[in-house]
Amino acid sequence: MPERHPTTGAILAFLAATFFGISGVVAGGVFDTVEPTYVAQARSIIAAVLLLLYAWWRKALRPGPGIWRLVLLGLNLATVNVTFYWAIDRLGVGPGATVQFLAPVLVLIWLAAVRKEPIAVVAWVASVVAVLGIGLVTEAWTMDSSDLIGVASGLVSAFLFASYLVYGEYLGERYRPATVASWGFVFASVFWAIVLPWWTFPFEDAGTVWLGLIVVGIVGTAIPFILDFFALAMTSSGIVGIIATLEPPIAAFLAAVFLDQQLGAIQWLGIFLVAGAVAVVQWRGLGAEHETTSIV
Repeated sequence: MPERHPTTGAILAFLAATFFGISGVVAGGVFDTVEPTYVAQARSIIAAVLLLLYAWWRKALRPGPGIWRLVLLGLNLATVNVTFYWAIDRLGVGPGATVQFLAPVLVLIWLAAVRKEPIAVVAWVASVVAVLGIGLVTEAWTMDSSDLIGVASGLVSAFLFASYLVYGEYLGERYRPATVASWGFVFASVFWAIVLPWWTFPFEDAGTVWLGLIVVGIVGTAIPFILDFFALAMTSSGIVGIIATLEPPIAAFLAAVFLDQQLGAIQWLGIFLVAGAVAVVQWRGLGAEHETTSIV
């Protein structure tokens, strides 16, 4: 298992956020053809295959005792993805992403309330500023009408994302990251095979977007999740969570560069707010009991 190394962990978390952002740009049109639940199923299967090969290469396939912990992770991975997809499908990318990225604030609340760890005021302020910045980048106020199911999906996704960060840090103390990631997506795929039998998958409709699904499965799932699990084994889930808020700004920036989607002044302000919040947390850390991650 990796040693605790906060600077390396922060760098890996940043790379994970970058890959997640890239996949969001590449796979932006998949929902027009394939329903969110089937997209979540496809990405889990593709990621599971790739991660199993990686774990086999790293000689990390044997989970050892306590495999039920990895079953719980698989359920989390399956449900956090689909609830996020439901949120952005019903609310739009902006509002849906903003609701999910309440997760870093929830992680800090858990660290303070449950683990009784002192969290610096600057970390609380940075987490709130990061969420506000995401709202500006994604233009969360563009939601035309209230969709209770969409809002509920986003809140559930935020809770699941927060629990994924905390639980991922816990698993990182007991298993190798390759073991966690591969078996996590194996059990996520088993979950989807039960809920959505493979013969119900819309293969004919998906034929036109298979490249997008493969990109989402590899670039947007397998690679960033293995990076995240390495990061969670090296540094605090609170730090990884706040760095994860860079994902929507990265996606917005890449869309502006490669898809010629223009960003307004408010969106650029949001990007700077999120980047600044992450830089502050890297520099100052979460509190006295947490290491700093000075990569800026």
